[in-house]
Amino acid sequence: MINDNNSTTKLESDQIKGLRNDIESPCNEKKIPLWLVLLDNIPTLILFVLGAILVYQVSTIGAVIFVVYSLFSFVFFWARICPFCHHYNTLACPCGYGAISAKLFKKRQDKSFKKVFKQNIEVVFPNWFVPFAIAIYLLTTRYTNQILILTIAFSLIGFIIIPLISRLVGCKNCEIKEDCPWMKVNIQNKDQSIHSGEAI
Repeated sequence: MINDNNSTTKLESDQIKGLRNDIESPCNEKKIPLWLVLLDNIPTLILFVLGAILVYQVSTIGAVIFVVYSLFSFVFFWARICPFCHHYNTLACPCGYGAISAKLFKKRQDKSFKKVFKQNIEVVFPNWFVPFAIAIYLLTTRYTNQILILTIAFSLIGFIIIPLISRLVGCKNCEIKEDCPWMKVNIQNKDQSIHSGEAI
């Protein structure tokens, strides 16, 4: 009986804490403009199209599987990561995912956003690295100018443009970037670079 009371008390405490965070979070008052949401998502969609084209050079079925997996990874992200974020059910998410996730999945508070982000973010990695690996394979075995152009375009968008948009525009002014492993790594790297420069 004591254990049940303790469990109930802990659950109520977590709920109150979560409610307080929702009320106090500046995300509830902020609204990301549509152009920024599009800026964050359009390059990703282009990346998936280019990735599908690259995979198609090897296998039609593979290209279909890649497209299905890409869509699945988005839904997985909305289901496993977004419900723990302060941007959930707000218009403050630079990607627009917070509003979409709230329509499909319930909010969760049993784990920290930082923890679930680290545990689940790897689901999107194949969207980048599978087409890139296939591109390298094609360049070494079936080189054509078309494949070279596709590889360059895919690499520029996936490894330069999208990260720059996230760091310099979408995530730069995010109120919860201190809790985001993606931004925290970048901040730490920046601090290390500054300290290294001072040391030199």
